[in-house]
Amino acid sequence: MVLCNIECVQRISQYLDVSPGKLYVSENNTIASDDLVKNQSTEGFSTIVQALVRNSKYPAILGDDAVTQALTRQWLEYAVLCVNYADNSNNEKRVLKELNLVLKTNTYVSGTKKTIADATLYYALHGVVKRLSPSEKAEYVHVSRWFDNMQQDAKLRQTMDTISFNMMHLYL
Repeated sequence: MVLCNIECVQRISQYLDVSPGKLYVSENNTIASDDLVKNQSTEGFSTIVQALVRNSKYPAILGDDAVTQALTRQWLEYAVLCVNYADNSNNEKRVLKELNLVLKTNTYVSGTKKTIADATLYYALHGVVKRLSPSEKAEYVHVSRWFDNMQQDAKLRQTMDTISFNMMHLYL
């Protein structure tokens, strides 16, 4: 199973208030969309997410400047290449460690403002974070802080469960 799937694209499109077109898995085993770009087929998770941003009323969510936009695109590729397979325990731990390290010095993955990369990672990692034990949430404290911050946005969270990060019972 992969985490950057059709459901993830649908959640992103709902968050951006834009239609994803007709989503399907292509013969190359990648996500594709018909009619996202007029009379064209668009293929690839990151490409579709970027097209959704371009079609939305929130183009700044890709980033305010060239550096942030480049970082955001890199994080979208990271989602496809690494987070996508974090449903395997070895990959899950590696991804959480890498994100924890990045979020140690950043509020969001691309810097100080939320980008589409943050939303994408939130949707892709929701199930992974939901399964974490309280001690694992404490181990990945920066990911936990970021995730808890992200889920406070009701528009982003949609109908997904709110995950508890209450660590008080660890100290009693």
